[in-house]
Amino acid sequence: MISTMEKPLKRSRSSSTNMVGVNKQWRGITLSKKTHTRASPSHSAAVRHDSVRGHVTQLSTRASRTNAAPRNTVAATIRVHRERAKISNDRTFDVVVMAQAERERLRVLMFPWLAHGHINPYLELATRLTTTSSSQIDVVVHLVSTPVNLAAVAHRRTDRISLVELHLPELPGLPPALHTTKHLPPRLMPALKRACDLAAPAFGALLDELSPDVVLYDFIQPWAPLEAAARGVPAVHFSTCSAAATAFFLHFLDGGGGGGGRGAFPFEAISLGGAEEDARYTMLTCRDDGTALLPKGERLPLSFARSSEFVAVKTCVEIESKYMDYLSKLVGKEIIPCGPLLVDSGDVSAGSEADGVMRWLDGQEPGSVVLVSFGSEYFMTEKQLAEMARGLELSGAAFVWVVRFPQQSPDGDEDDHGAAAARAMPPGFAPARGLVVEGWAPQRRVLSHRSCGAFLTHCGWSSVMESMSAGVPMVALPLHIDQPVGANLAAELGVAARVRQERFGEFEAEEVARAVRAVMRGGEALRRRATELREVVARRDAECDEQIGALLHRMARLCGKGTGRAAQLGH
Repeated sequence: MISTMEKPLKRSRSSSTNMVGVNKQWRGITLSKKTHTRASPSHSAAVRHDSVRGHVTQLSTRASRTNAAPRNTVAATIRVHRERAKISNDRTFDVVVMAQAERERLRVLMFPWLAHGHINPYLELATRLTTTSSSQIDVVVHLVSTPVNLAAVAHRRTDRISLVELHLPELPGLPPALHTTKHLPPRLMPALKRACDLAAPAFGALLDELSPDVVLYDFIQPWAPLEAAARGVPAVHFSTCSAAATAFFLHFLDGGGGGGGRGAFPFEAISLGGAEEDARYTMLTCRDDGTALLPKGERLPLSFARSSEFVAVKTCVEIESKYMDYLSKLVGKEIIPCGPLLVDSGDVSAGSEADGVMRWLDGQEPGSVVLVSFGSEYFMTEKQLAEMARGLELSGAAFVWVVRFPQQSPDGDEDDHGAAAARAMPPGFAPARGLVVEGWAPQRRVLSHRSCGAFLTHCGWSSVMESMSAGVPMVALPLHIDQPVGANLAAELGVAARVRQERFGEFEAEEVARAVRAVMRGGEALRRRATELREVVARRDAECDEQIGALLHRMARLCGKGTGRAAQLGH
């Protein structure tokens, strides 16, 4: 969607609050627009001043793309908005309108990978960029993704965050409903990447349409900065992965062939077993079948190489300082931390399944429950599911287990090792002390509940951050990609115990039970350390204006903006 704050290419005068089409299709892109009703004026001073924001938003629509509005234009617009709001001689109203009109506009286009684990951090960053109080720059964000992804986050749009549809070409076996990693059968992941690569011209047309000042892009799309550069637009890579994992893979990928002669990764604590094993795992992780237009192992190095001047990373200095420094050394660019960017689980409506989970937790003893979840994109095989079910029962702990299954596929679906994904829970599994939730649960709320005592997790970066922010120790069971590095980092930080594995993706029920018992029945040191890091991570997330202001300053400077308070933050 294009909000009413966009430049008036296709301005709608409808007063409906629903999304309406603008009947514009261009090279595979459909843009839709949200229009807003104008709140009726009130004679109450409190309500009158609350309405100022809406009038100021309308004013900013008329502002110049790059410069403050001329004083005579502001004065004339103040008179118009006074008349509309039925406000006269109100100095507060005038000051707010004047300040808004004089703020510089920065239009940011965000292009995350087509996974909710990537989209949500981008959206959270968009929210904070558009609401930070540390800048005199007026930020507007266009977040680009496929219709199926945007439908799930439609509630996140605001008058400053627009959701813009990008239609991918339809490939055999990959209908629009599967233009997302959510429920995507594993065998179709290469096809999804190919479809995304083929959408580069459509993405370029989108840049022509929206004329952003700067682009933030994900590592799967290293061609995005090329499309931006062709139009004179700077582009910055924003990484939703940890600095440690990113540095690990770049160490072995950059230059090709096992690290280009760099030897062992310099941080033994997160090594997977020495230089040879680390290089082997990197190559295994980056193998592909040639379906995509760009080799998997080239995407990350190219994304960093093409980032304009710096790279933004979802992390905290207190957690990853040495890994940020090494990553900066590898890529020759400054690393800008954006904080943990924790996403609220949202409202839990009465009577919903999520509400049932929270009520079930209310009936448990403090610290007695293990939350079990392996992310939104991993589907366990029947063997993995059976081992996990038996391991949880052997542990004797109460648990909330969030499980996910892929959409049906006539050709069958296989994981990284050729095993079919499970379609249902193991036959006869009826835990006496556990609750199984299919699909989704309010993870942050569960972790913050008094009854939650541990988190059995794959150690995806967002899950690690959420667990630390809640002060909950982890039982680490990494399954693939960057998760083994995330698990080792959590263990190095002193907040996780590892499930013993002979091979990532494989585990036995007895080892699951042993690790869960170790944390739930002992684990005092883990719990103390988790409490310490909770203060660090939660504080960094709550007091994010300084970090977000620094990022905003750097983005503004790329396009010659930010002479106000944002610029002061950079000195």
